[in-house]
Amino acid sequence: PAARRAGLRVACAALLAAAAAVVAGCTNDAKLREAELQQLAVLLPGRYDNRNQVQTESGAEIALELNITPIYAPFLSDHVFYVQENALGDPRPVLSQRLFAFDLVGEKKIVQRVLGFAEPVRWRDGHLNTDLFKGLMGQDVGPAAGSCVLEWSRGTESFSGSSPVPGPCGGLSRAELTPAALTLGEPELRFQRRR
Repeated sequence: PAARRAGLRVACAALLAAAAAVVAGCTNDAKLREAELQQLAVLLPGRYDNRNQVQTESGAEIALELNITPIYAPFLSDHVFYVQENALGDPRPVLSQRLFAFDLVGEKKIVQRVLGFAEPVRWRDGHLNTDLFKGLMGQDVGPAAGSCVLEWSRGTESFSGSSPVPGPCGGLSRAELTPAALTLGEPELRFQRRR
């Protein structure tokens, strides 16, 4: 009986140690994902264009400029970015405007939601004047391209995002971000960072 109790104590202690290691691993995993989300939020903003792709490939028809700027919209997320797409060298026609909202979901996944505007003209050139977004409210935004969600992960040299469900993101179903470039969609648009 004494040897059996001692064996049970050792087994219980080992089980508790294993449980503590799992909990610590989850906590460390959550901290790691939060750090990765912070890195992504610092890396993403900037001005990009795909002139190199247009010059070297026949598939890309027009050179595009993409401006990505962080904005303050805490009702959406702590990490929200205004994204405006124009023809390179001609800012007059705005080809698209979106919000990218990033969150840590379940302490394990970095998830991006793509949102559109109810009145896009109201937010035009928001990358030049982020004060515009001080008046942003829930009714001003909604899902763009259906319910487009990308799950992001950190690799050795880049961040990669992809839609867990085929279809709802249309051309934005995957993305890759490096310090020098942002690649979006299928077919790929390869934007080089300009600043």
